[in-house]
Amino acid sequence: MKYCNNMSQKLTLEDIRENIVIIKINKSFREGMSENELYDATRGCWKRKIASVEKADYALAVAYGIVKQVYQIDEWLPAENEVRETIPYNEKVDAGRIIFKGRVADEEIRKRYLDHSVVDFFKRGDAGPVKVIMKSQK
Repeated sequence: MKYCNNMSQKLTLEDIRENIVIIKINKSFREGMSENELYDATRGCWKRKIASVEKADYALAVAYGIVKQVYQIDEWLPAENEVRETIPYNEKVDAGRIIFKGRVADEEIRKRYLDHSVVDFFKRGDAGPVKVIMKSQK
């Protein structure tokens, strides 16, 4: 099983201080992908309502249970309003979905989450790749 190596510390709800979105990108992830490819795979296109994620400050890019990158979210948009450099928009698949614009988070935030395991936040059989954790109301 390639989910969690024993070297990764597991995050708990108490470890999370910010409003975050955990995004599983197992199907898109591959070792050695470029920063742009990782960013594009993480930011969209997700079958959610913007209202369900708009208060999140950060997105965790997660592959096989491990946080691969942390992004600061600037805004959420309908997917058709945003162009991804490495993944073309597919109207049949992406219509009605959402995407975020953002950038790699500051080092302090990245250190808190990067390379940690989030396997405990997903129950076996969870179909949805996006998990929202709100620690404070904005």
